[in-house]
Amino acid sequence: MKKVLVFLVIIGGLAMLEPRSREKIFSFFPALSAATHQRSAERAVKLIALDVQQSAEETGVYPHPNAFAEWLERSDQKRNDPWGSLYYIELYPDSFVVGSPGPDSRTRSGDDVRLAKLRGPNAERLQPGYSPPAPPPSGVKASAIRGAKKAATREKN
Repeated sequence: MKKVLVFLVIIGGLAMLEPRSREKIFSFFPALSAATHQRSAERAVKLIALDVQQSAEETGVYPHPNAFAEWLERSDQKRNDPWGSLYYIELYPDSFVVGSPGPDSRTRSGDDVRLAKLRGPNAERLQPGYSPPAPPPSGVKASAIRGAKKAATREKN
C-alpha cells in the first residue's frame, strides 16, 4: 500500500511539472488554483519591480507603459500574469507601480496585484505596504479628480 501511495505522489508531482496537466489538475480544485495564481502573481510582480529598479539605476530610464510588454520580453520576464493578462507599469513623479490585472483581467480594479516602489535615491524611505491609489477610470470628470487630490493633501497636512 505504501509503495502505491508513493508511486501516486511521484506521478502527481511529475504531472504538476507540465503546464497543461497542471491546469487540468487545478480545475478540480478551484480554491487551490486561485491561491496559487495569486501567490505566483505576487512573486512575479516583486521580481519585475526589482528588474525595473535595477534597469533604471543602470540606464537612468524607466520603461514606458505602452512598451512594457516588449521591455519584459527583453528582460527575460513573462509578459502575462497567471490569468493570461499583460503585466503593467504606472509611472508617477516619485514612484512607480508594477501590477497584474488579477482574475478579472481589468486594470485599476480591486483585485489587482500591485507593488509600488519609490524612484531614485529615496527608495529606502518608502513605507512598507505603500501603494499610490489607482488612477480613476477615464469616465471620471476632471473636477472630481481635482477635488479628490485636494482632499488627499488636506489629510496629509
